[in-house]
Amino acid sequence: MEYVNYIALACSIVALGLSLIACSRIGKFTKATADTDWETLANLTGDIAALKRTCQTLNNRLNGMNKATIPQEQIIQQMLQHQNVEPISRGG
Repeated sequence: MEYVNYIALACSIVALGLSLIACSRIGKFTKATADTDWETLANLTGDIAALKRTCQTLNNRLNGMNKATIPQEQIIQQMLQHQNVEPISRGG
């Protein structure tokens, strides 16, 4: 039964170490963001939006390249077929 006590002690030491690491990371974050104002935040938001639009347009271009297109001969045949149709006369 003593091994249970040692396992509990080891787990508590690990938990203490992890909490100290978390506290140090929070301290670094607060120091890094202490001088951030609303204007800087607005600029960052605008930059992220511009990057998002650029990524979306690039993805749309790449998706457009992968789409199957109609062969040129088929388009010409359809045009020739539609030229044989009589135009609609508008009476009045």
